[in-house]
Amino acid sequence: MKKFLFLMTVVSALSFASDSPQDILEDRIEDQLKVKMSSVLKKADYDVTIVNNSMNIEVELEGLTVPKLNFDNVAKDILNCVDTNKSIDDIYIVIKHDATVGEDKILYSQYFNK
Repeated sequence: MKKFLFLMTVVSALSFASDSPQDILEDRIEDQLKVKMSSVLKKADYDVTIVNNSMNIEVELEGLTVPKLNFDNVAKDILNCVDTNKSIDDIYIVIKHDATVGEDKILYSQYFNK
């Protein structure tokens, strides 16, 4: 039984250790969004996920109040910042308000087909 637990521990540790090329690309896009969108969105956290030629971008705006922005323009700015290769077919953007008290609130959600 101890050998089995040790083997499972080693297998799980190895599965978390490897980074796929998609993970590296996701991190680069997140960093690019943080830098390029810093003048438009203050205190924003970006999460990019790429699966099966689809990209999901989740933007969490932090703060006590919901910012008064035109989210259609913000989504267009995000699309302009994301310079992807031709393998991405569609992009889904979600903008949320991460309230310090209470639940998160979805402010904008849109699907874009390239």
